[in-house]
Amino acid sequence: YKESSAMSERWARFDTESNAIDSLDKTAHFLLTVKDNPEDWKWVVVCSFSSLYGFAIQVAKGSDDRSVIQVTKKGHERLITFGDALKVCKQSFGARSALETSKHEDVSIDKIQNEFRNKFEHFNPGSWSVEISGFPEHILNVINVIERLALEHNFYSHINEKQKDNLKYVIAECKFITSQLSEMYA
Repeated sequence: YKESSAMSERWARFDTESNAIDSLDKTAHFLLTVKDNPEDWKWVVVCSFSSLYGFAIQVAKGSDDRSVIQVTKKGHERLITFGDALKVCKQSFGARSALETSKHEDVSIDKIQNEFRNKFEHFNPGSWSVEISGFPEHILNVINVIERLALEHNFYSHINEKQKDNLKYVIAECKFITSQLSEMYA
């Protein structure tokens, strides 16, 4: 947050990393509310995927922000897809080792993205009943991948130690809450 004295303008500043961290923080917030408000799973899904995508972009870009931008035939700039970013992360590059994901993590990422997040973000008219019993396990798998991307593969991090400690805390909080929810849903 920055306030300009000239015209009392107020600005909010975002970058790839802070946006991914903010999405993870919102994931933790909504994980705390799903017990009483099951509809908040929608926000857990949207926020956790946003964090995952953000950290995948952060790792994939390395020191070159433009490397994750594609130009369309019409000349418009577009961010590479999540799938493309994850593919880059799964390749070793220089000192960065390749991200390894388990089969269970890959299934969870696919379900969260394609079966839920995309449908929540591009909601078709009508109604939709969603079985939420598998969400804790899938979200935990996504959080585990976020943790490795954010803390083990992110060589071009711009966060300070206090922010890194907060990130570790939020990851631990998400893991703890999802573990409790897994037991509750079992």
